[in-house]
Amino acid sequence: MSIIKTIKKKIRGIGKRVGIMDDFEWSNYYEDEYSKQIFDLEKQHSLVLPDGKYNIIDGSIILDNGVLPLHENHKDLYELFLNLQPNSILEVGCGGGDHLTNIRKLMPTVKLKGFDLSQKQLSFLFNRHPQLKEVVDVFVQDLTSFNYKNVKADLVFTQAVLMHIERRKFYIQALKNIFSSTNKIVVLVENWDRRDYIKDIKELFNSQNLPWKNLYFYTTNKKIPLIISHIPLSGFKKIENNQELLSK
Repeated sequence: MSIIKTIKKKIRGIGKRVGIMDDFEWSNYYEDEYSKQIFDLEKQHSLVLPDGKYNIIDGSIILDNGVLPLHENHKDLYELFLNLQPNSILEVGCGGGDHLTNIRKLMPTVKLKGFDLSQKQLSFLFNRHPQLKEVVDVFVQDLTSFNYKNVKADLVFTQAVLMHIERRKFYIQALKNIFSSTNKIVVLVENWDRRDYIKDIKELFNSQNLPWKNLYFYTTNKKIPLIISHIPLSGFKKIENNQELLSK
């Protein structure tokens, strides 16, 4: 690592601790972090469902023998979508497009949307999954923007996105933007040690900063996703606080 990169990393570490800088410098996120994460994950997991080498049995995704397993978070997320059967899904921070690709394979009739922070990230997505150009609405959008584009879907989800936004004001705005994108279901897959998401969402709701009339919190048996619905749901574990997500 060069001296300049080392200095920048130390400065960012200080900025994260005092809440004025996020985990990453987003303009360089693809080159510095994301491509490396993909490379490391592909050694241990199937990031893309291999055609003809998996089955869906009673709502569970079963991969053929010899195929690398899905990451536990991803498997639980996809099986949740199969259970809920929304008509449309929006992925916030769609990265390399693996989730959109897998959802398309599992649920070919669902209307898919996704956005990420930079055109560079979307270029990587289309290089990795060129077929998505014809079937998915993908665009550049900043989740923390105070001029957030009006986007709607039945279900909106994040996978390791909010946990990296350390700037409190922008994190809160990101939450508001997520809930403005759906009147039905929000699914968050984040690091539950990082902050108390349920408390923050309840505070926004009680101060009338969310457009929803009701909030119901759930999770799955594995306690990986946080599911927030505008109506009661059956078949999921109802929860009231962040501690319940941490106690596995």
